[in-house]
Amino acid sequence: MTDETAFPHPRPESPGPAPEAGESGSSALGSLLLETASIEAYLEDFTSRAASYLGAGTQCGITLRHLGRDRRAASSDERAARCDDVEVATGAGPCLTAMDERRTLTTREIWRDDRWIAWRDAAELEGFRSAAAVPASAGGGTEIALNLYSEQADPWDPERLVRAAMFADQIAQVMALCIRIAEQTVINADLTAAMASRSTIDQAIGIIMAQNRCSAEDAFAILRRASSHRNVKLRVVAAAVVQGITGVAPAAGQFRPRHEN
Repeated sequence: MTDETAFPHPRPESPGPAPEAGESGSSALGSLLLETASIEAYLEDFTSRAASYLGAGTQCGITLRHLGRDRRAASSDERAARCDDVEVATGAGPCLTAMDERRTLTTREIWRDDRWIAWRDAAELEGFRSAAAVPASAGGGTEIALNLYSEQADPWDPERLVRAAMFADQIAQVMALCIRIAEQTVINADLTAAMASRSTIDQAIGIIMAQNRCSAEDAFAILRRASSHRNVKLRVVAAAVVQGITGVAPAAGQFRPRHEN
């Protein structure tokens, strides 16, 4: 038997205070991100601050779902981390369900909740009496859930849940930004690699033109036939041609845009 209450995901009209008293949500978010060395460190620090702001005896965790894969992203203490690890490992728990159903869930008495047995046992063992899970979307196939654990029985009043929803939304915004940066970094790296390969191929075409006194089209055709016959990529054959003349293999990162020194 379970004593659980579901609430629609609350969205305050105004941001309200962030974990640092006296700071706006955006300024606290930005300054905290700048003060940490990595997104992991930022999330760990954020959960600690959110936990202290949401009341004594409260611990926080963040679960990240990206392209269908779940992982624990951060926790305010080791007890919350162990509970979240059990949830991710078993694929069952309040934060995963909150993301699935896109709504905030509260569990008033953990010991009575029989839907997620492994998670319930872990939370009981760690001394928690109640829990809540607040989801938020970062877009692009990425979801997060802010997992709250309390040593008190049912401390989840509407005001506290609104604060938790604000924190979840802030985390989702940061994750969305990080994902966009990561995706752009991959695109830039792929483009640079492609341009470097093009540079090597052009060098090989020039060498073949000089050796065979042929046109660029004919030299490229020779290169393609060699690639097909050897069943290796065109850039690999081109690199072998260049190395055969220079004695040095072209460096993978030797391409530089023209505007750079």
